[in-house]
Amino acid sequence: MKTVVITGGTDGIGRGLARIYLQRGDRVVVVGTDKAKAEPGARFIRADLELIDENRRLIGRLSAELDTIDVLVLGARFQRSRRTETADGPESNFALTYLSRFPFSHGLAELLGRAADPVVLNFGGAGRFGPHVGTTFSSERNITASPR
Repeated sequence: MKTVVITGGTDGIGRGLARIYLQRGDRVVVVGTDKAKAEPGARFIRADLELIDENRRLIGRLSAELDTIDVLVLGARFQRSRRTETADGPESNFALTYLSRFPFSHGLAELLGRAADPVVLNFGGAGRFGPHVGTTFSSERNITASPR
């Protein structure tokens, strides 16, 4: 039995992977924001990975509760159509989809190192939806778009 940790494990590809690993009899930990969407049988941990302290908290919790991680899926993603910043300051899409993956994966390196054949799967998505013509950034760090 493998231990699988999936960020973004309550929707889309992450949820599909959780279902497959559960069907194989593996122990699955899903990280997300809505427990109601977790696959039955998966262990759910609520975390907002846009925030640095949430990444640290989750690393600490997983390190205390797990002996090893065989598969780490970095799939947390939530695309906002408007630019927003996290409480830490970075733009929220960037903080979740890219920035959080570095401290999270490196913070779990010891648990991954205990696995016979550890796997890290990192998937993301497009940076924007649809065509954006004449998009500029103002000095207040807000996005304004020219008329189409």
